[in-house]
Amino acid sequence: MKKTHILILVVIAITIGLLISTMTDLSTYDSISSARSKQGSFVHLIARLDTLDGKRIQYDPLTDANYLSFHIVDSLGGTARVVYRKGKPPTDMEKSERMVLKGTMTDSAFLCEDILIKCPSKYTDEKASISSNTKPTL
Repeated sequence: MKKTHILILVVIAITIGLLISTMTDLSTYDSISSARSKQGSFVHLIARLDTLDGKRIQYDPLTDANYLSFHIVDSLGGTARVVYRKGKPPTDMEKSERMVLKGTMTDSAFLCEDILIKCPSKYTDEKASISSNTKPTL
């Protein structure tokens, strides 16, 4: 074999190795039950705040400003307690339609590292004001 052929094979092998390593970093959205089966693995959950049966957001900045706990329910009906240790709750968390939570599941709770919320009121109020300000053309 020529040196160029060997070099090309090495470059192809390195490229395949890089592609395989980046594919393992890709994550999909999991349900709460599948996250329980993957305990210790980093997962993304889509859920909404569970306020039934008197479940409330637990946050007391005087006791521990870096502790937030609440319950979630996913679209399949799975529930879990979430522990977030990065400060105060996101703004309008109670009004959110759904949340994307990133973290790891343990036996007792979902240890959340990041919370992304979608609040429909921000978009519907803006859409209503835009449509009421426009006049129909004849």
